Amino acid sequence: MLTRGVALTTVLLALAGAQAAGAQHVRGRLLDLASNEPLAAGLVTLLAANGTSLITAVSDREGYWVLQVPAAGAYYIEAKRLGYQPWMTGLVEVKRGDDLSSVFHLRRLPITLPAVEVSAAATRRYLELAGFYERQRADFGHYVTPEDIEKRQAAKITDLLTSLPGVNLVSLSAGSVGAVSVRLRGSNLSQGGICRPRVFVDGVLYARGDSRPKRADNGDVERRVEDEIQELDKSLSLDDIGHPSTIAAIEVYRSATQVPVQFGGTSVETLCGVIVIWTRTGSMRSGR
Repeated sequence: MLTRGVALTTVLLALAGAQAAGAQHVRGRLLDLASNEPLAAGLVTLLAANGTSLITAVSDREGYWVLQVPAAGAYYIEAKRLGYQPWMTGLVEVKRGDDLSSVFHLRRLPITLPAVEVSAAATRRYLELAGFYERQRADFGHYVTPEDIEKRQAAKITDLLTSLPGVNLVSLSAGSVGAVSVRLRGSNLSQGGICRPRVFVDGVLYARGDSRPKRADNGDVERRVEDEIQELDKSLSLDDIGHPSTIAAIEVYRSATQVPVQFGGTSVETLCGVIVIWTRTGSMRSGR
C-alpha cells in the first residue's frame, strides 16, 4: 500500500521473470498526490549519474509510462508535469534485464501569473529566444500567435487548430465529447497522407506520431516495449497539455519539407508533419 502521508511516493519492484531478458526497463504511473488521479501528459525522464538527460517518456491518459534503459547502471528518474512540483528520485540501480515498476505522486503547484503587461513581455521574449518569430517570418508553416490565442478564447487547445488548412481532428472516444487527436495531411503516402504528427512542447518531444524509421527486431521484450510505447503515444491528446490560456504559441508544419532542422528537418520521422507548442509556463521557467 502506498503511504499518502509523504509528499511524493515511489515504489520500485522487480517483476519476476524479467531477469533473463537482455534489455532493461522502468515503467509505472504518474498520479496526483492529493486525489490519486492519473496525470496525463507528464514527462518522466531517465538521467545519467552526471545529470545528463537520456530518454523521456510521456504519461498517457491513465498516467502510465515506459522508459527503455540503455544499459545496466545507476540512474536518476525525474517526473514533471505542468502545474505540478517536479520531483527526482535518488540513484536507482538498474541491473541487466531488470523490469522495474515505479509509481510517482506529484504535488499540485498553483501557477500565479504576473501582471498582464509583464506576462506578455516575458512571453514575447521567450518566443523570440525560441526562434518562433524568426520561423514565422520565414513562413514555411502555419503559426498561431499569442494574439490569435487571446482572440479565440478557446475551450481546448485543439480548438485553436480548427481553422488551419490540412488539420483534421479525430475523437479518441465515442460521441462528440472527449479527447481529440490531431491528424495532418502530411507527406507520408503509406498513411494515406493523413496521419498523426510529431509534437514538441517547449522544445521537448511530447508525441512521436505515426511516422518513424523501421527498427531492428531485437527480441520479444523489445517488441513488447515498443508496442506499449506506441499504444501510449496513440492515446495522447494535445488537450492533455493544459488549458489554452497556458499556451503562448503554436507552429504547424504539414510536410516534412517544411519542418525546421531543430524539430527533425526533412526525415522519415517527420513525414506526418510536426506541431510545436510553446507554453506560458515555459517562459516563466526560463527566467529570461
